[in-house]
Amino acid sequence: MRKLNILLCSLVVGCTLFVVPAVAQPGGGKTTETTAPKPPPPPAKTSTTTSTKPATTPKVTSGTKTGTSRGQAASIEGKWWTSGNDFGASEVIFTQNGSMVTGEIHYADGRTGTINGTMVGKRLQNTWTNSAGESGSGWLEPSWNNFLGGPWKNQRVRDGSWTMMRIEGKWCFGGSRERMRTVTHNARGEVLSVTEDGTRSDGRLDGPWLYLDSGDGMTIKGEMDFRSNRMNWSSGFFWSWCGRN
Repeated sequence: MRKLNILLCSLVVGCTLFVVPAVAQPGGGKTTETTAPKPPPPPAKTSTTTSTKPATTPKVTSGTKTGTSRGQAASIEGKWWTSGNDFGASEVIFTQNGSMVTGEIHYADGRTGTINGTMVGKRLQNTWTNSAGESGSGWLEPSWNNFLGGPWKNQRVRDGSWTMMRIEGKWCFGGSRERMRTVTHNARGEVLSVTEDGTRSDGRLDGPWLYLDSGDGMTIKGEMDFRSNRMNWSSGFFWSWCGRN
């Protein structure tokens, strides 16, 4: 019996020696238990609502500048006073239809005439005749809104000059639209100025100068600036152009 027990013990010990190494050394050869690897993190979420700015549509700009160009006729319609007496003291009333211009000339000495032409850009290419049998041709161009001028010629005059200004219209005393003067004139250069309260003053035009009765027996002299939009008076005051009547 004792031998049997010893044999059983020997068998148990032997089996243990064979089993333990197999358990202690898994396939990787490590003697410690291997922790199962963590699953990889989920991929970063990609927003499906990401806004993409639309491509900006390039602005199309026109090569034509605002304002009068060589293909767009300037407007000279209305009454003008001949301030350069090379042509002769007169008033000219232009009528314009697109680029076509006609006009009446009324001279201070009683003669009458007509002018016809075509506006190309800012320049009026014209011909004119009058009741004395005179005629001529040339061009006129507005250097400023209220100033018009250019050369003319005929068989007698080769280098004439013709300049005009707008006098008939509304003028603001000291630049104030609350003190507006309404000015009219005729072909002889006789002027009437009416103030905002109805006071009337007479005057006369002589080339580029305006002489006006001041109401106290004195006459004041007005001289137009080079742009013809301001009248400077000898009394120290001034008028500024406010528009046509």
